[in-house]
Amino acid sequence: MTRRTRLTIPRRQPGEVAKARPCPGDPQAQLEKARQISMARYEGACRKLVRV
Repeated sequence: MTRRTRLTIPRRQPGEVAKARPCPGDPQAQLEKARQISMARYEGACRKLVRV
């Protein structure tokens, strides 16, 4: 199993509808990882929003 670090978005033809696909793994762990990545990228913006 290869480890993905980025979201894979396949190319589609015009008019083709994207369909959901299952993602293996623990949903809670995925949520925590997404939160960590978001805070690492947007920590300054989040701190500004908290002040408002």
